[in-house]
Amino acid sequence: MTTERSDARKGFSSRGLEFHSSRMWQWAQVEEALDFMQKFGLNSLIFHQNDIVDHLVFPHALFPEEMMWKRWPVRLHSIYQNRHYINKVVREAQRRGIGFYLEVKEIWYVDQVLEQRPELRNPDGSMCASHPFWWELVDMKFRELLDAVPGLAGVIVSPGTRESKVSISTNTCQCPRCQATDPTDWYTDLLRAMHRPLAERGKTFAVRDFSYSADQQSRMLDAARRVSPDIVISLKNTPHDYYPTFPHNPRIGHTGGLRQWIEFDTWGQFFGLGVFPVSVVEDMQVRMRHALASGAEGIALRTDWEVITDAGSFNSPNNLNVVAGALLARDVDCPLGDVYEAWAQHGLYSPMREASEMDGPHVATAADAPQRLKDFMRASWAVMEKAAYVRGHLFHEDDQYPDTVKKAFDMLVDIHGRDDWEPGASKLLEPTDAHLDIIFAEKEQAVREVDQLEAALQPATLGLPARVAHDFKEMLDLYRLYVRGYALCARAVFLVKKAQERPSESTIAAARGTAAPLRAFGEQVRRRLDGSSYPHYVYWLMDTTRTDLLADDVERLLTATKAVA
Repeated sequence: MTTERSDARKGFSSRGLEFHSSRMWQWAQVEEALDFMQKFGLNSLIFHQNDIVDHLVFPHALFPEEMMWKRWPVRLHSIYQNRHYINKVVREAQRRGIGFYLEVKEIWYVDQVLEQRPELRNPDGSMCASHPFWWELVDMKFRELLDAVPGLAGVIVSPGTRESKVSISTNTCQCPRCQATDPTDWYTDLLRAMHRPLAERGKTFAVRDFSYSADQQSRMLDAARRVSPDIVISLKNTPHDYYPTFPHNPRIGHTGGLRQWIEFDTWGQFFGLGVFPVSVVEDMQVRMRHALASGAEGIALRTDWEVITDAGSFNSPNNLNVVAGALLARDVDCPLGDVYEAWAQHGLYSPMREASEMDGPHVATAADAPQRLKDFMRASWAVMEKAAYVRGHLFHEDDQYPDTVKKAFDMLVDIHGRDDWEPGASKLLEPTDAHLDIIFAEKEQAVREVDQLEAALQPATLGLPARVAHDFKEMLDLYRLYVRGYALCARAVFLVKKAQERPSESTIAAARGTAAPLRAFGEQVRRRLDGSSYPHYVYWLMDTTRTDLLADDVERLLTATKAVA
């Protein structure tokens, strides 16, 4: 990221803001973010799109202009158009003293590559991850990128994810070369192919630790150290993904001497998508202090997510977390009262308006509005933590209810489990009577606390425009339902698990009794949403197809469970 002199005891020299959705292609969204960055001292803008390089390069070494015109004229002109847009973003960022970065996942390719090099795909449809052509392609792409976007400050890559088109971590090719390939060697070859052209142009190269296991994370870091000491390691503040209940990422401070940037989610990918706004300010300060003490020199603040369109931190009260990230990045000891005050003075956004509506920020004019807003955002996080997590374990699928018992435990233990980072953590989820008392009490407390939020906030008296105050009231009404849904899901999931492990007439009957409340809840939500016109992602959050499916699954599983005398 772009750097400037900074008191190393106070803050970070590199302070980034990240777009990770199609918002990055809407100039109004980007311009608003650039103005915000300039106001609050952020100095690096990051466009994170897995395949964005392939929207900016052909590459001509593989696809000459004449071929593109004859075969793929739409892609030909789209790439040239995209280059003009991105170069405008670069220029406007530079005028504000802001560097521009691309964040990608590699290896990526356009399908036309397979017409040119059909040997890359095996007869069974799998891709050969170890084919040497991949390194040629990566070199072509990044050399052309640097010619097309010369003002680019650098590139950030995730080589360990399963989300790229070709990856050693998900490779199914059975050829002898693939079978003999050591994953660390593969990561080394990939990073070297990217690093070489970037280093020749003096561009920053950062490697992310986005890996689904501690083993893949270690291999990627080892590969980065092999390639160059000037590579930056970009680490999420918590291991694997942005879960505020998880411990610090254990790799922070342990990158073998490589420079470190630490990433934060400000929007709510795993805590309400900004519709149900929460403060992670207190958590952010703790983690930034830890990162700074561990030698990190930069931070990045994510403001949206690729899966959800037309939403982000700049159409939610969660812009609080962006303000906090910016102020704390300059001084990790910034008093949090000052953070909340700066947010209130800057203004907040309705939680029920799409980002493209560009409505706000609105300053609440009531004398006590800053204190009420602060208390609300902090209390809302306490609700979300108890509702959408189970004893600190993730209990949802991208903020949606679990739709099967297995899916719930996949989220809790396997896909987003804590055991890799805290051995034995999942034992807290075993369906013993003592554990279930704690789990159900946690959910009941969330229900009680969400019911108190409206009285604490009193949106109609905050001094906001009437339509914004109305939006807050609508949100709070939906929030109450959302939290109750998790309480019902938790009872279903854990009582079924108990019945499966200790099958008796009583445990099976108790578990079976959770299906009807789930179905009734679905009907209640559908009646509430009937005739409504909210942002589309509200219906994602409140999708009761999933609670219906969970009720079906409960009944199916218990039909197959026989009591043991």
